[in-house]
Amino acid sequence: MGVERTEKLALLGGARPLWLHGVSVGEVQACAPIASAARKSGYNGPIIISTTTETGKAMALRLGEGLFTEHVYYPWDKNRFVLRAVASLRPCCFAAAETELWPNMLWRLKDEGVPSFLVNGRISDRSWKRLNGPLGRAAGREMYGLFSGLLMREERDAERLLSLGVAKDRIKVCGDSKIDALLARRDLKKQAEWKARLGSPERKIFLAGSTHEGEEEEVLKAFEILRRTEPSARLVLVPRHPERAVAVESLVACRWDVCRSSRIFADWDVLVVDQIGVLFDLYGVAAAAFVGGSFADKGGQNILEPAAWGLPVQYGPHMEDFAGPSAEFLRLGLSRQVGSGEELGSFWSEIAGNADKNKKYAKLSEEYFDGKSGAAQRTWDEIMRCAAENLRMEVSSGR
Repeated sequence: MGVERTEKLALLGGARPLWLHGVSVGEVQACAPIASAARKSGYNGPIIISTTTETGKAMALRLGEGLFTEHVYYPWDKNRFVLRAVASLRPCCFAAAETELWPNMLWRLKDEGVPSFLVNGRISDRSWKRLNGPLGRAAGREMYGLFSGLLMREERDAERLLSLGVAKDRIKVCGDSKIDALLARRDLKKQAEWKARLGSPERKIFLAGSTHEGEEEEVLKAFEILRRTEPSARLVLVPRHPERAVAVESLVACRWDVCRSSRIFADWDVLVVDQIGVLFDLYGVAAAAFVGGSFADKGGQNILEPAAWGLPVQYGPHMEDFAGPSAEFLRLGLSRQVGSGEELGSFWSEIAGNADKNKKYAKLSEEYFDGKSGAAQRTWDEIMRCAAENLRMEVSSGR
């Protein structure tokens, strides 16, 4: 992004916008409920959402109707692009989601007196390995110190910032705003539509979501074990990258009747999803869900999504990117960590015919999310506390 098009800037009516940045889909999902909390709290100024990816933009348009005034693409973090973007948009406040640390942008905002926040902030184990050394600590302390407020997801993230030497009064644990987004996204109408599309509602569906190369083989071992005790069970495979759907379909075709989600036929055993943006809704029709990126060493994918539907959740040994929720899920009995396809198959067989266990998981899930919701409002309250003068100026101006 350089100088924004005249028609986009005209939509701001001369007002200085609240600028929310989410690099892609996951970060946009963290930003949307914060924008919603702002609107519900009476903030009527313009809100700009920026993304780096096309899929992020698509998610922003999907979630942000009535919340965001306009979408823009985030500038390269080079001085000349940052200068032009900030001069063009003239933000009154800036908030970036999760792990976005762009020094030139943060320095420029600080020079302009624009409050900046890290929202839904987290420091993954991978990032911590880079930061947890003499040079890394100094660089991290300086970088995080550029923010007006660090609104973190978990206590562990806050503790890591403190150990870097970041000032305690800038750090606040607000929780995971994605949880608010998840709960808002549960759509019973879409759930019913998928049930109708998939057909044969009497046949239980087991799902493997966001799988990476090599993981489908383990899931198919699990499915083979499951079918010994639950012969009518079906499997839905959702590759993390939809372009792998053809290869995954070929892998399945030698053993089972298989089709793809873009062309479902009546009698299928395994469905391979070749579409973007349908995984969350599909969790709503499953009896249990394995979450990928966890047999493969990818740090794990989002285990909150299936849990939001009350499902028993399974995953492999690699869950570094969701270590906090994973530990809590295991402690509460909401999930099962498995080391192989055989272990996964045994667990699926165990719960396939046990209605009481499924009710137990649904109840545990409800209790968990009841205690975790509200992070978006807490985040917005903290932004207002720290940047009230800038934000209220825009509201009171009537712009």
